[in-house]
Amino acid sequence: MRKKILMLINPIAGKMTFRNSFYSVVRRFSDAGCDVTIHFTTCRGDAAQTVQTQGLAYDLIVTCGGDGTFNETVNGVMSLERPMELGYIPCGSTNDFAATLGIGGTPVHIADEILQGHWVRPDIGEFNNRYFTYTASFGAFTAISYDTPQNLKNALGHFAYVLSGAKQFANLPRVKMHVEADGYSEEGIYIYGGITNTTSIGGVYTLPEDEVKLDDGQLELLLIREPGRPQGYTETLLNLAVRNFDDPNILFLHGREFRFVSEEPLAFTLDGEYGGSATENHIRCVDRAYTVNGKFT
Repeated sequence: MRKKILMLINPIAGKMTFRNSFYSVVRRFSDAGCDVTIHFTTCRGDAAQTVQTQGLAYDLIVTCGGDGTFNETVNGVMSLERPMELGYIPCGSTNDFAATLGIGGTPVHIADEILQGHWVRPDIGEFNNRYFTYTASFGAFTAISYDTPQNLKNALGHFAYVLSGAKQFANLPRVKMHVEADGYSEEGIYIYGGITNTTSIGGVYTLPEDEVKLDDGQLELLLIREPGRPQGYTETLLNLAVRNFDDPNILFLHGREFRFVSEEPLAFTLDGEYGGSATENHIRCVDRAYTVNGKFT
């Protein structure tokens, strides 16, 4: 029986270079004995809805886009009644999570790896009633992705995020809240918080590879406390850049469940897209939640 593939393509992702490989990738799947159905996404949420309504009719779902499109696809897969294998051919502006998954090479090479069954099963984060694959964050930098115009992302890639992020230093947000992470708790004022399952977050900072395991049943929390003095911002951001987590304004730890309670609604981004705001937010790790192509180091 021929394998049925649903191929989701974000036509405006990245620099839209996937159009140069489109025919070759489809031909590769077809030559391998697969029936391929193509769906071009038309708006935010379309990938998730398409998977929810049509996914069970297929044997494999392949998504071609950036980390945001991948997030939507995973959310769709997580809503299905049975687990499904998910292929990811990254063609966005930054592809942070694809790099963490070990997905690289040309689209045709990645298609070959999907056909060969190079699968991994990462953990996933559940944020209130939604899922994120690699980061949920608030405060400084978190609005960079959805505030950066798509044409600027396409033209400049990572540099577009750096330009947008630099503008935020003039007026860094300050969030007063209570934080819980497994058995740990504290209250304070923060300028940034990220709960992640990746080694790279939007080019803003990286985490040590020996500290991050994608399938260990834990997520990583990094909080930046409000430094309180002007030079403290520079010192803390420099320590963050060189991964010196001994800085008194940086909290870094691992955990399975997290809770954030703030006086005002706190806006989060999920995998670089707006994730909503609330005064109480819950995050938990779901172990080895889905199957995708890649390799763990």
